[in-house]
Amino acid sequence: MIGFLFRLYKIDNPVADWHSFRQADTASVTRNFVNKGVNLLVPTYHDHSNIQSGKDNPNGYRMVEFPLYNYLHYLTYSIFPRLGLDMAGRLTSVILSMVSIYMVYLIGNKLSGFFVGWIAALFMAVLPFNVYYSRVILPEPLMISTLLLSYWLLLVASESFGLKKVFLILTSSVFLAISILVKPFALFFALPHLAILFRILIRKEINIL
Repeated sequence: MIGFLFRLYKIDNPVADWHSFRQADTASVTRNFVNKGVNLLVPTYHDHSNIQSGKDNPNGYRMVEFPLYNYLHYLTYSIFPRLGLDMAGRLTSVILSMVSIYMVYLIGNKLSGFFVGWIAALFMAVLPFNVYYSRVILPEPLMISTLLLSYWLLLVASESFGLKKVFLILTSSVFLAISILVKPFALFFALPHLAILFRILIRKEINIL
């Protein structure tokens, strides 16, 4: 609740803060979803120049990350249209950051106990840079939440057996894939996943049958 309230402070601010050009580009994709319909495979935005890629872009294609964040932004705006597009985008990131804070607590609690999990979640909830970057209109909050969720599911899988273990590993893989689709550099944060899988294999805990 503390982290949520901190992130609501001036949530109606215009997109004129740090990384405003990146936030505007991201919000522009969502605006086209609203105005032209959702097309996840061919996202477009309002920049038709050749500044980004050096090539002419008359159709305004935005081929960077897969626009899952923009789809969530679109859904938030569809549910709460009175918020406006900017505030709906910030609220989308705030909700995703709440998931991340809870995942940090669960991971810390499982690995090092309640106190470490609680302190880790508290720091993520109240540190000013964490507060700022978890309410921007950018895909990073979705990448972080899905990556942490994937890690948590794999931790739980390492202590499970049989079909439950297989299901948890597959679900973890799906969330990791989503994280990489949203931001490809998420792959570099998957080293803990490899460590857990290595431990599972060493202990011969996987029993698909």
